[in-house]
Amino acid sequence: MGLLIPHRVGASRIHGQGVFSLDRLERGTLLWRFEPACDSAVRLSGLPLTQQQELLHFGYTNPRRPGWVIVCGDSARFWNFPPPGCPANAVLSPRLAHGEHLVIAARTISAGEELLIAPDSDADYRRKLTHLLAEPLTPRS
Repeated sequence: MGLLIPHRVGASRIHGQGVFSLDRLERGTLLWRFEPACDSAVRLSGLPLTQQQELLHFGYTNPRRPGWVIVCGDSARFWNFPPPGCPANAVLSPRLAHGEHLVIAARTISAGEELLIAPDSDADYRRKLTHLLAEPLTPRS
């Protein structure tokens, strides 16, 4: 599994479904790493547009792999970005596993808190944030 912490998927106040930590997590806790047995890198060219859109919705794009999308094979695909102007509680580590950055806790995360990844973790984040810019949101506390 790529997602390495006890978690649940549930309704998000930010967007659709989200990933929520079941435990309190300390700053620096390793949350996710690319696992070839679970996660995959998929080349977009040649795929039907509807399949590309679905992969881009649930996956992320790594600028070091142009034309590819990384798709998490577990609950990490439900990870959301924080609303604009709000800090993320998960960020990329400079360390890599199988060519992808590890994801770590940016601060202490409370049990039950939604995991929110820094937008710069996905080269496609601007397109993905359009739904957040169109509607006012109240950040979770």
